[in-house]
Amino acid sequence: MDHDMQVRNAVILASGSGRRMQQKERFPSKPMTMVDKKPLISYGIDVLINGGIKKIYIVYHSVTADVLKVLDYSDNYAEYLEFIEEDVRKGTLLTFSRVRDFLVPPFIMIFGDIIVDKSDFVNMLHAGKKYIVSDADLVIQTVCTPSILSEKAFLAENGRIIRYRKNGIVDETKYGERKKYGGMVYLWLSDPFRIIDNYLLNQNYRFSSFLEDYISDHIVYEMSVNDMWDVDTPEVLRRTEELIKKRGGLDGSIQ
Repeated sequence: MDHDMQVRNAVILASGSGRRMQQKERFPSKPMTMVDKKPLISYGIDVLINGGIKKIYIVYHSVTADVLKVLDYSDNYAEYLEFIEEDVRKGTLLTFSRVRDFLVPPFIMIFGDIIVDKSDFVNMLHAGKKYIVSDADLVIQTVCTPSILSEKAFLAENGRIIRYRKNGIVDETKYGERKKYGGMVYLWLSDPFRIIDNYLLNQNYRFSSFLEDYISDHIVYEMSVNDMWDVDTPEVLRRTEELIKKRGGLDGSIQ
């Protein structure tokens, strides 16, 4: 099986209002916030295209409608991007469910506010693709020591993710277990939507609740990356721009 031909589609979730970014006005939205002279969401788009993805579905809401303007930042974006507007914004899990008619596994899901080096992303994705022919249901990106710490935490053992807590894992770990951070890139190898329907039926729209249960009941592996973080506050935005300039961009290997 040619793994590179298997993961051709991706979804970017970009409907969040980004309240912690403390925008004084409605626009620019969080996905379109400028980071070193380009929209934040374009960093995710670029790494997906560079990783061999052929079609990217961007889910947005009226509060992030300016994300349509991202087409102005690259002549080839129109070839890859398709936009899906959600009319009722209640939570990430509902947002994710909007793509069920467009995507079948294996496919990539990322959030619209990630920062990662392009070559690092490709290496991570290559590592994750080895699980396509395995019994894995999901592969999640993890980072041991991100430059900017994420609140999301995982517990991994021998490459397998065994526990997840959105607000961090604070208890003691056992021998062989390691705390990891991340959870912004998901390689879905089995269909998650049937399970998601049960949560939505009970009006539970929190992706974190779903993910905690999913990891405990499914085979989930990690695909490690050297560095990755999400931009969710003005302080992180400032530090991100400083790191990008210090590294001379995000196209080469992170030092």
